Amino acid sequence: MLTYSIENKGEKSLYEFFYESIRSDIVSGELPPDGKLPSKRAFARQHGVSIITVENTYGQLLAEGYIYSRPRSGYYASNIQ
Repeated sequence: MLTYSIENKGEKSLYEFFYESIRSDIVSGELPPDGKLPSKRAFARQHGVSIITVENTYGQLLAEGYIYSRPRSGYYASNIQ
């Protein structure tokens, strides 16, 4: 499961911090192509944030093509090469 330390977010909003962290993991290959992201609820629970924050993060990553969704299955990292 993706784990990020909120203490390292600096001046960024939670949404920006998670977006940039996940995007960086996808681009660097830390999260491999077709790697499954945690559910929005599991991610929110693990980091102690609202589901809305995670929805916004995943929504932006989806809009920019860094992730894709499979109906009734979840979100996955896109192949960024």
